[in-house]
Amino acid sequence: MTGLHVLLLVSLLTSGSVRGRRVCGKEAIRVLQNVTKLLGDATDGILYTPEDITQVCMAENLNCFHTELRVIQWEHREHTESLSLLIRHLSQLEKLRTCKTDRQCHPCEGHQEQPMPQFLSKLLEQLQWDCWVQGSNMHSCPS
Repeated sequence: MTGLHVLLLVSLLTSGSVRGRRVCGKEAIRVLQNVTKLLGDATDGILYTPEDITQVCMAENLNCFHTELRVIQWEHREHTESLSLLIRHLSQLEKLRTCKTDRQCHPCEGHQEQPMPQFLSKLLEQLQWDCWVQGSNMHSCPS
């Protein structure tokens, strides 16, 4: 096997599908918990926060959380490294969740604005929902 073949195999195994099973955001959950601890009692600012965390609008919700995390990163530059890691995880998950639906998914600015602790809590709920859906063998996309 050439180096290119090995690189392609590693790429496939780490792209979100392992042996036919899609992986959830367990690592993102761990990073989010660390970021939440780092931010501590910081309650400055309000952020657009998706309320509907079901899998129907998963990609759109992750995109919104991703965008708002960039705001937090800008405001809390001392935690740039940890926030960048979380943002990278969300980007990877977002690419995997591309359901097509007739249901209207809200643009980020269409969601209610919430204080940062509620935003982070809702993001955790979103990631846990994603892992539950993946672990319960439910389809990621509605039928």
